[in-house]
Amino acid sequence: MAKVHITKIAAAGRQLRAAIRMYFGGEDELAIQTVAAASYRLLADLKAERGKDEAADVYLTGTFYVVRDFRRGTLPKNLMNDPAFMVWAKWLAEQLPIGPETKIEDVSVHMSPEAARSFWRERNKVANFLKHADRDVEASIALDEVDNLLLLMQSFSAYADLARDGLGNEGLVFELFINADSTPSNPATQREDLLQKLAAAPESDRRKMCSMLVRELNKMDEPKGTTRGT
Repeated sequence: MAKVHITKIAAAGRQLRAAIRMYFGGEDELAIQTVAAASYRLLADLKAERGKDEAADVYLTGTFYVVRDFRRGTLPKNLMNDPAFMVWAKWLAEQLPIGPETKIEDVSVHMSPEAARSFWRERNKVANFLKHADRDVEASIALDEVDNLLLLMQSFSAYADLARDGLGNEGLVFELFINADSTPSNPATQREDLLQKLAAAPESDRRKMCSMLVRELNKMDEPKGTTRGT
């Protein structure tokens, strides 16, 4: 019987797809964090092997899209309605030469070793708490420190830097989910129609809708006569 071999990128992709399904399905926050963090660590290491710095890329991505969308006037409504955020975004735009048509490939960023270590200390804080108990048996952590959406977004972006398969149906639906608040008012495509429906739904229902959509899309992709767990 032939053995099945899994590459590192395939393993990271499967973990991330599972974490997205768990997130949409409302499963345990700590379990989601553990699976997503494992994927993110693999992806960061794979990027490092290709000469890329994940910590610097996270800073670049966040900063670039805030400034570019501020210049375009296309920031999500919830951000545009936050006065403190808009003051920060305006200040940031005044400091950086990023215009409405600038491409992210045209911008680079350098992060000092200490800044990178600080990023990973903060990013790995919850994952390490859930993984180790050899030095901090009595430690505890506040649940509001478990930000699974941010971790999934960073993992999704890191995966996109390495692979071009879009992470399957889970990636497709996750992208719809995170862009729901910036959908156009007059949808012209099926994608825009789905975005509008997600945006119109209460936030408490969006994850359920996405969970159902992932299940349906995966079911459609199943070869007849097979069963696939989602």
